[in-house]
Amino acid sequence: MSRSASGKNVEIEGRFVQFDVGANIPYFISDHFTMGKWTWQLSVLQADGSQKHTHVTLCLSQPDSTHVAASVSLKVICFPKNHPVVVINFPGVHDVSYDHDQTWTVKDACTSTRFLVEVEFVNIKTYGRVQPFWLSMSRPIWRTSTEAQSGLARMLQEGILTDITVNAVGGSIRAHRAVLAARSPVFLSMFSHDLREKQLSTVDISDMSIDACRAFIGYLYGDVSEEEFLAHRCELLAAGDKYGVGDLMKACKKSLRDDVCTENLLERLQLAHTYGLSTLKKTCVKLLVDFGKMYEIPEDFAEFVKSGDQELVGEIMEKIAVFRGRMFPPTTSSVMASTSSPAPPPTAGSSASNPEPDRPALLRRSTRLKIQDAQINK
Repeated sequence: MSRSASGKNVEIEGRFVQFDVGANIPYFISDHFTMGKWTWQLSVLQADGSQKHTHVTLCLSQPDSTHVAASVSLKVICFPKNHPVVVINFPGVHDVSYDHDQTWTVKDACTSTRFLVEVEFVNIKTYGRVQPFWLSMSRPIWRTSTEAQSGLARMLQEGILTDITVNAVGGSIRAHRAVLAARSPVFLSMFSHDLREKQLSTVDISDMSIDACRAFIGYLYGDVSEEEFLAHRCELLAAGDKYGVGDLMKACKKSLRDDVCTENLLERLQLAHTYGLSTLKKTCVKLLVDFGKMYEIPEDFAEFVKSGDQELVGEIMEKIAVFRGRMFPPTTSSVMASTSSPAPPPTAGSSASNPEPDRPALLRRSTRLKIQDAQINK
């Protein structure tokens, strides 16, 4: 008799959804989950005696969303006992809409083993307009559109009664002391005391390019475009931290977290660690370890372990150990054996306290994997 389970183990991080599928349950259905503004559901029909392959299906379960189509990609991460982790990458992206479910076929890979299904929501199409999915998840918070802000933007754009020059790498911008001082406590301090900036009517920002500086000043006036903001988020984050612009920091942190992906994951992790961005760091660690991204970028991850910030590397290695313990829980007999058997004495030529193992070598042993190109049955 087949069993089915309504999965309460769907996890969402950014635009990634992970479905933890247990063994020995031929038909596994997730709870409905919300991604963006829409409701979705995953189901898995596992291989068994009568079913040679495993089938994964994603559907949009919202009847009023006939105008919506999402482009998604799929990965399956298998954890066979006593074997390396297997990552199955399905090529390309596929559209899912209310009247068109998407089913992927996993060939001979997940029989009798626990595995994770990961769906990445790449783009969303609404009424024919396509945009990155993460931009649809919330209203942008880096722009305002009041008449007062429009007036300030015009003052900046047309150079109306400017009284300060901001110098950056590659150029300069004319601005207004009052506006800068109102938006930044650091600028307020500069212009309120008898400092060089006040005397010379100049501010030198030597660690920003002119394009990034223009986006920064534009943000202070409420006049930065979406393209400018997205292109210079990392420099804007640093500027927000340096000049005490809390709302800019908030906007950058949210934006950087929303579009974390495999390609920028390690860079964002280091950025979060440097600036103490706990939410972004938590997202990066979860994607790297729990969502198995470390298996997809083994060379980059090995380099990170070898040359990255050792405090951060230590945190990640601890998370990996916890994750592997959760994926491969010890049996009762192995626990008893490990607690009842005394440690063997050191052999000749060895030390009672072993030196710390080489991290890259440890990584290569712990993250050995076999990446298979999965073919989709048509």
